[in-house]
Formats: sequence, C-alpha cells, structure tokens
Amino acid sequence: MAAEPPRDRYRPPPYQLATWSLIGLAALAVFGLASVRTRHPPDHSRDYPPRPLPAAAEPVLLPPPEMDDEYFPCSDCHEDEETNPAVRELEEEHDDLRLEHGDLWCLHCHDSEDRDVLHLTNGARVQFEDSWQLCTQCHGEKLADWRAGVHGKRTGHWRGTAEYWPCVRCHDPHAPRYRSLEPKPPPLPPEQIVRSGRLRMEDEREEP
Repeated sequence: MAAEPPRDRYRPPPYQLATWSLIGLAALAVFGLASVRTRHPPDHSRDYPPRPLPAAAEPVLLPPPEMDDEYFPCSDCHEDEETNPAVRELEEEHDDLRLEHGDLWCLHCHDSEDRDVLHLTNGARVQFEDSWQLCTQCHGEKLADWRAGVHGKRTGHWRGTAEYWPCVRCHDPHAPRYRSLEPKPPPLPPEQIVRSGRLRMEDEREEP
C-alpha cells in the first residue's frame, strides 16, 4: 500500500497575520492607557477635590395681596365697637361680601378682641400674612402638596430659593371655591380638521 504524501502545514495568508498583529497592538495600547489613568500620581490634575452640592435654601413665603385701605386696619372701625357674636347676615358694613366657605362665619377666623389679627382653633393669634396656618387647619391634606409645589404655585430656581404663594394669592378666603368652567368640545381628529377646512374654503369661494 502506497504511503500518503506528506501534507503541508497550514500557513495563514500574510494579510491575516497583519490583522491579528494590529489587533494585538491595539489591545496592548488600551491596557497600557488604562493602567496609566489608574496609576497617576496624587498631585495629578485628574485628582479633583470633592465638591458637595450647596445646601438647600430655606423656602420663602411670598407676601399676600395688599389689604384694602378702606377696611384695613379693621380696628379703625371695630376698636370701640361692641362685638356681636351672633351669626347673622351683614346689612350695614360688608354687605357686599360674599361668604361661601362652608358653615364658617366672620368670627370663626377673625379675632373678636383684636380685629387686626386672625385666630386658630386653639385661640392662638396669627397675622394676616400667616393666614396659611389658619387655612391648613381644615385643609391639612393640601399642606403636604403645597409644600412640595404640587398644589398652588411655587416659583424660584430648582437649586435656589423656593418661593411659595400663600393660599389667599389664588383663593378668596371668603369664597375659596373656584367657579365651574364650561366644558369645551373634544378635539377633532386630523381628517375632520382637513375636511372642515376644505368645506370652509369652498363656502368662501361660493360667497359673492
């Protein structure tokens, strides 16, 4: 039986050797750069000192709307006047006032002894500019939303001072509920908008 002729060993073409050599050199360069970046001396410019974020600024409560000079200070008229605690319809002064705030009446919020301030349910007196303390006694579910900027309006920079509008900037304290808005019709789909526009253009062309 004749012996098989010896087979030549596989020799890759020259372009493959060049390709693998380039890949190997590139890998060595990447690992070398990585080791240099991780072993730089402490005084290298890449060692940045830690920079903590600035502390959050204290929130600021914006002032309420200016009081009407005709009625404030209230003590101008009520200082020497005897207080009548009876719930009644006002006929002489403040007869144009619309009071629609649950079952509340004037003295539920206004102090009977010092008319220039308000009072809480525990009798503590608060100034008019701090009336939000009075509001949140009954509307405590809105307090967290108001502080978080969800309810009401909060202005300012996200990394700066947060400015809060007090309740009376948006709500009338005597009638705080907003009037119902008339619902608008739903939006038209695009094909109806195009069709209505074409019909309108045709009507305008037909007009003499």
